[in-house]
Amino acid sequence: MKKIFLVSALLLNSLQVQAAQMVFQGSPTDATTALVSRHEPNLITVDGKKIRRIHGAQGLFTITPEPDTGSAWLKPTSDKPMMSAYITDEDGQHYKLLLKVEDIPAETIIVKGRGLKGLSTSASGKNEPRNDDIINATVALFNGHGDRKSEVIPLWKGTRFELVRTIDLRGLRGEAYVLTNTSNKRIVMDEREFYRAGIQSVSLEKPTLEAGQSTRVIVISEVE
Repeated sequence: MKKIFLVSALLLNSLQVQAAQMVFQGSPTDATTALVSRHEPNLITVDGKKIRRIHGAQGLFTITPEPDTGSAWLKPTSDKPMMSAYITDEDGQHYKLLLKVEDIPAETIIVKGRGLKGLSTSASGKNEPRNDDIINATVALFNGHGDRKSEVIPLWKGTRFELVRTIDLRGLRGEAYVLTNTSNKRIVMDEREFYRAGIQSVSLEKPTLEAGQSTRVIVISEVE
């Protein structure tokens, strides 16, 4: 872990009241977008719970936990405009954030669940192992793990969609693609455009691509 940032508790409470973003999570495999500062540490809190860990693609951000409050500080370390972060709280619930990085002051993000609707939970209230496997497979592919592949898949006109890695985990198959905008126009995408029968999760590294830009797309599917 990196060196802990020392912040006054009074200042912290003031920032939460004045500038907090409240983001709602409906499902552990759905992404919720939040803004974060590119140059300053951003505070992330799960409403009513302590954060156990935050993980994502290696090298995109650093995390500094606050054990007493259960919150954590996140600071981007790359120049990417978008990145995904996966939060696990003390009860084992998962939250997926799509972080939009901008040149703004530090942000405070409060993650709040929408109740049990749409969540796959056990009687104890914790996520089923399947949700853990989905997130673990997603993070592994973002970090470059899995078997190397090189297969171009037809997708949309003006794009190149290449399968670059696969991983198999307890009845799930994870696939990492590189999507390149080969047109001369901007492409704006939505994760829902990649869903089809059997797909459990889709993660887009960047939802907007200018001409010539690329992004990773992680798709997790059930294996029959």
